[in-house]
Amino acid sequence: MKPLLSSPVARIGVIRNPYSTLSRAHYGVSRAAAADPDIFVEQSRNTSDITQILQHFRDKEIGIIVIDGGDGTVREVLSQCPGVFAEDLPAFCVLPSGKTNVCAHDTGTARYRRDAFRRLLARRKEGIGLESLRRRPVLGIEWEDGFHAPLHGMLAGFAGYREATNLAQSHVHSKGLNHRAAVAMTLAGFFYSAIFGNDGEGIRAGEEMAISMDGAAATTGPRFGAILTTLHSFVLGIWPFWNAGSGAINWLDIQAPPPRLLAAFVAVMRKKPQAWMTDAGYHSGTADTMTIETRKPFILDGETFDPGPSGRLRIDSSMRVDFIAP
Repeated sequence: MKPLLSSPVARIGVIRNPYSTLSRAHYGVSRAAAADPDIFVEQSRNTSDITQILQHFRDKEIGIIVIDGGDGTVREVLSQCPGVFAEDLPAFCVLPSGKTNVCAHDTGTARYRRDAFRRLLARRKEGIGLESLRRRPVLGIEWEDGFHAPLHGMLAGFAGYREATNLAQSHVHSKGLNHRAAVAMTLAGFFYSAIFGNDGEGIRAGEEMAISMDGAAATTGPRFGAILTTLHSFVLGIWPFWNAGSGAINWLDIQAPPPRLLAAFVAVMRKKPQAWMTDAGYHSGTADTMTIETRKPFILDGETFDPGPSGRLRIDSSMRVDFIAP
């Protein structure tokens, strides 16, 4: 197969988040950059300097952007790339440096951990072909009232998903647990509270939301939780979606309060959703565009965002990016 990115053109630009959990290991990036004039390394200490770094990479005709950070760093880079590169986006490679690394898991680098960058350099030397690329759509989130600049990310969650994320940050990551162990502990803690809590109270009471898929009429009511992603897999093999269609966005929408939550949880974890779940308010499918109205904060790739005064968010999946799986 003809290489898509052979060594004469595949300049590498590394954006390093020095605050990420594992970026201190550097994956041998600094050593490689000292020996290769076509590897450029920049540190991003806050989101405001990412645009300048990307502009520098564009001027250097970078072909591969390596993101040395967690899912939040991936989100910030993807959000600012269109304004710098327009439609001529480079390829990306994500080093698993964050707490959960959902994107790195799905795009093929998490399995190699500290060998990921070394393997990328080996692929680059051979020529990177189609077999090493994983194309993914990206969630584009736009605030209808302009409250926040548009963002691009891979995984968004509302209501119960936000509470689970907060639980992970306050009680799981703080104890030094990350990656698979953190996901397992978070799921256990969150669903224990939800399943054995009182019906109609606390987490199970849900939050008022209106959700529309692909321009259809919105369904309004309390939600126990809603999850959207353009990824193809999650950590630990968890995949809480079914009724897959041709849409790029996988979505899960659970009405509140959720009946028979333990039975539904077991069915989803076994990837065997039951017929009764639809009538009970457990819905899943795919879409290309969505509109969500909510008054409560939501999570995008691990960070909390305010929905703004109107609470109306427009979500599409038109942006496509290529990730390198070395």
